Amino acid sequence: MVTQYRTVEEFRAAQTDGRRELVDALRALVNEASPAAQEHIKWNSPSFVLDGVDQATISAQGKQGVRLVLHRGATTAENTDAASTFTGDPAGLLTWHSDIRASLLVTDPADLAAKRAAAVEVVRAWLAPVGPSA
Repeated sequence: MVTQYRTVEEFRAAQTDGRRELVDALRALVNEASPAAQEHIKWNSPSFVLDGVDQATISAQGKQGVRLVLHRGATTAENTDAASTFTGDPAGLLTWHSDIRASLLVTDPADLAAKRAAAVEVVRAWLAPVGPSA
């Protein structure tokens, strides 16, 4: 049976020390990139909301490390065969899964430290306001 987390603290408490460290580092990265993003639990993981849309979710499920998944929420149509038009990743840190969903894998603290500055800029660009009000 999969544990259903009600809070970010419950999620954090369930992680091993190494995973918790990476989760917390990615949470801090998102907060630095977009202080307006509000954190809650969605899809049983810490997720960040802007303008009512979940746009970044931390996934600690894989064996390779922890991922920050950038997406456009649950209601935006996704095309797994289409390329993204996002241009905010000049260092090529993201792995694309569809036109509106990509992930940033962090394997350990040294890996994150090496790409942190570029990762903050990628997340900042992803979470930047879009549309007429931007």
